[in-house]
Amino acid sequence: MATAGQIKYRIGLAKKKAAKFLKELAASKKKIKGLEAQLKRAKPGKKVKPKAKKKARPKRKAARRRR
Repeated sequence: MATAGQIKYRIGLAKKKAAKFLKELAASKKKIKGLEAQLKRAKPGKKVKPKAKKKARPKRKAARRRR
């Protein structure tokens, strides 16, 4: 059975972990908002036409074996 001190210690660790996670979450939300605002301000780029595919090269004939 765990002592009261051990339990309090584990609760403290869990609270620290939760606080760190919430801080990271807030930072990532702020970063997402900034990127979304940047996206709204961005000008649409020039449309690029897809390049035509190259024609397939004819396969080489198998070399004959020498006796």
